[in-house]
Amino acid sequence: METHPEPRRAAMRRFHARPLVLCAAGVSFGVLFAYRLQGTPALVAACLFLCCGACALFRRRAAAGILLFSICAGAFRMLASFPVPPPEGACVLTGCIADAPRTEGGFTYATLYDAACNGNSVRGRIQIRFPAEKAKGLKCGDIISSEAALRIPQKQAGSFDARAYYLSMGITALAYSRNAPSVRAHRIDLRYRLCSLRTRIAAVLDAAFGTEAPLARALLLNDKALLPEAAYAAFRDAGVAHILALSGLHVSIFVGVLAFLFPKRHGFLRLLFIGAFLLAYCVLAGFPPSLVRASIMSLSALGAPLLRRRYDMASALALALLVLLLAAPASLFSVGLQLSFCATAGIALLLRPFQRLLRRLPGALSAALSISLAGTLGTLPLTLHYFERLPLYALPANFIIVPLVSLALPLTLLTAALLSAFPGALFLAVPARVVLGALSWLSQAFSSLPFATLPLSAPPPAACLLLYGAMLSLSQYHLRPLRTKLLCAALCLSGACVFLATKAF
Repeated sequence: METHPEPRRAAMRRFHARPLVLCAAGVSFGVLFAYRLQGTPALVAACLFLCCGACALFRRRAAAGILLFSICAGAFRMLASFPVPPPEGACVLTGCIADAPRTEGGFTYATLYDAACNGNSVRGRIQIRFPAEKAKGLKCGDIISSEAALRIPQKQAGSFDARAYYLSMGITALAYSRNAPSVRAHRIDLRYRLCSLRTRIAAVLDAAFGTEAPLARALLLNDKALLPEAAYAAFRDAGVAHILALSGLHVSIFVGVLAFLFPKRHGFLRLLFIGAFLLAYCVLAGFPPSLVRASIMSLSALGAPLLRRRYDMASALALALLVLLLAAPASLFSVGLQLSFCATAGIALLLRPFQRLLRRLPGALSAALSISLAGTLGTLPLTLHYFERLPLYALPANFIIVPLVSLALPLTLLTAALLSAFPGALFLAVPARVVLGALSWLSQAFSSLPFATLPLSAPPPAACLLLYGAMLSLSQYHLRPLRTKLLCAALCLSGACVFLATKAF
């Protein structure tokens, strides 16, 4: 009996077709190689990918064509947004202060937009540093001028790429000035009004929470400028530093509260209201990548039933990455974006396997442990690569601290809203202060335990990719029997061990 080729090809598939995932992977690779090659070599390589994509479509290889065209699109988008750096050296720098200046280590740092160097406009932002005693009174919206020395960030020795780090924040160059800046004018626009609103909310939090105000700022506004280094190190060593970034945990709390106000029969109205709230929150927080990712995925989950479609976590994650990279390609180099997406990818890949392993436990306990394990393993390769340490108590710390964050965040938001209306009623902040104090104490307790962190050398990028390949092999997206999944995962882990051993010796 003759077998048609299409059913046979479908039976041999290793993965279901997910065009959004292919597009996101292709755009990410295109952005990466365009940044590495730059200029004419990157343009030539992008044109070659374009020709290969056309050939793939001509041969009716849809998946290969989508991937190659996405690589080409990512490369062209990165080349189009790649700023031409200004000349290094002494110059007269003018520009408007974008955010509230921060003071650290005896210096004041300000970020300028619409900047000009010796009268020539500069594409992108410039971060300028002044001595703290000479930059008093600077605020968002001030148009300043100062003599400064410009420097272009470069890749440093080791694995830290300073240029990619600053590009992920939209900063093209760094400037250093020893003189007091002259304020020429003050610009009042939407950026200034948002900055003023953030400053007023931060002032309310400072007055209400006292010593816990830096933690309240980090949780609510994504403002970690005043958070002491020791406090951040405690959260990091306890393995719960992710709670300080506005992400899926924060969005799920807000969406859960808002969804409770609207019944399911008003699905479209609920989607519009929650979408407007998340957009306003993203604008207020300055569009951090982790918050944008969580907002897009939440809106996808709410909108899928309205379109009579099934929500797919992998496709929603890919859609969020596509939106971020097409809007700001250099955000791919943000460590926060990478950790946020890898944690979510770990949950998407490993949640069901862990739930099967823990099926004998009660439902709520099994779900909580599965999410903690999957998210921790999803960020483990990047945590080792960037921080070179392994938090050994991350699982119990997440299991205890994350539920407290679910209580602290709405309490902090409610307290800020009430104290904005009744500034003298500071007693309203007592419940939130107690919960925030418990968060700080627990992070200190876990980080102070013996062997809280295990120092390790940073694994090479190839080993990290193979570790994620092992996770993909074990996931429900890999359409193969369990024995084949285990074999593929073992091969990926063996390859990762080879790269680790090569680096060690």
